[in-house]
Amino acid sequence: RRMAGYGFGDDDIMPLIVQREQARMVKDFASADSLRDQLGAAGVTLHDKTQTWKASDGRTGRIPTFQEIEQGEIGQAPAGFVQPPGDSDVAHIKHLVKLREAARAEKDWAQSDRIREDLRALGVELQDKDKVWKSQGGQMGIIVGYRGDAGPSDHEIEVLVAFREKARQNNDYKTSDMVRDELRACGIDLNDKLKVWRSAEGRQGPIPTWQNFQPAVPMAPVAALRPPAGFAAPDIRQQVVQAALQAASNPITA
Repeated sequence: RRMAGYGFGDDDIMPLIVQREQARMVKDFASADSLRDQLGAAGVTLHDKTQTWKASDGRTGRIPTFQEIEQGEIGQAPAGFVQPPGDSDVAHIKHLVKLREAARAEKDWAQSDRIREDLRALGVELQDKDKVWKSQGGQMGIIVGYRGDAGPSDHEIEVLVAFREKARQNNDYKTSDMVRDELRACGIDLNDKLKVWRSAEGRQGPIPTWQNFQPAVPMAPVAALRPPAGFAAPDIRQQVVQAALQAASNPITA
């Protein structure tokens, strides 16, 4: 496919990207800059920090690593690097997610927003409230990395543990297993019998029970608490007077 107005298609983009990476590998920065300019003139922007590229018509792809180029794992363009949304490499998605969390930790909101848009272009939506990401292709993963290489924070763990319990409660074992396995890969062990999580360095916390997620019993509306039409409330003062008169007329109690 050709890019309207530029004459560059998918088959033209990847070879230039690979040539640029090869030039960077041998520190031929003049050639690397020239190739970057050629791509830029064709409407292709390179994001070296996130290892992605984006065309002016919305197409996006991944920049191969030096190791992939050295090992000849790039194949023919686009060779899996120009992919429709949802088919992106999971490892690359996790890399971008971690970079975004690092940017958020540094309060670099512009960078975090750029990475979020890069992920969205790859068909990946971030659910920050539940700390998970989902792709259009059905892939899922957890969002961690706020503490960098120090492992998930207590807050990240607590949110993910609660999300997993909700999934288990709904019999969504695919999701619950995914969260358990990814937390385990981060050094977090979940003990469902004791309802506690533990980290490799000794941190621990409770696993919420399903009762924590039961919806609260709704309160009756105010209208339902009102007496029915025609109902007359008893006069308490009159009742007291009648009781006193009855007591006075009774010779036993008088």
